[in-house]
Amino acid sequence: MCTACGFVFTNPRPEQAHIGSYYASENYISHSNSASTLSDRLYQIARRWALRKKHRLVRGYKPGGRLLDVGCGTGSFLGYMKEHGYQVAGVEPSDRARATVNQMHPGAAVPAMAELERNQPFEVVTLWHVLEHLPDLQTAFREFNSLLRPAGHLFIAVPDRTSWDSSHYGNLWAAWDVPRHLSHFRPKDVEALMAQHGFKLVSTRRMWMDAPYICMLSERYRGRGPLLGLILGILKGSWSNVVALVLGRSTSSTLYIGRKR
Repeated sequence: MCTACGFVFTNPRPEQAHIGSYYASENYISHSNSASTLSDRLYQIARRWALRKKHRLVRGYKPGGRLLDVGCGTGSFLGYMKEHGYQVAGVEPSDRARATVNQMHPGAAVPAMAELERNQPFEVVTLWHVLEHLPDLQTAFREFNSLLRPAGHLFIAVPDRTSWDSSHYGNLWAAWDVPRHLSHFRPKDVEALMAQHGFKLVSTRRMWMDAPYICMLSERYRGRGPLLGLILGILKGSWSNVVALVLGRSTSSTLYIGRKR
């Protein structure tokens, strides 16, 4: 745990070559367009719905311009935003996923932020469930600041370890996702990182659709079969959202929107 801000490092000194093998797994859906299993198909349906919602959200702050998606995976979000008039670029360390992006959008994705051109700053930088994967948060936030124009916007979505489903599942909560997730956050942790690196937090959003999927995966970790895991995931994910709504707790994931000062 970081004594300064309280978020948990599950692997503070990761061996990146070793961790890369976990991203290369066929089971890592974020780097795949597979629809071979029930959970894969549900993920793909949710992803299509989420693309439309993300576009509407970003458009409300910046209706066009240059957009950088850090951890762009296979490029679904980049492609959608490009179709809607944005100039897009992505960062994706996975060779396989990055090749998929660049096959569809030549030259759009690079393996690291250090390889991005610095003479054309971005209006928007997004990280959709990516911050928890980064080994050096302080350096990452300095990069976000340097890549954005003044008054540019930073969108960060992360799992929230203060949610009901996190406490309910304990060490079987799917969003721990060790060793791929290197840090786990509370709301005040992300807010502190933004404040330290020149961002004003302008909005937080609950991510209602994440809880059923995370609960479904958590039930699978408990040994449930696909059908029972799906049913229990929907029920418990819905209950987690009710608790968040009624008691003011966080949902399974939280979205933070910051503006560069």
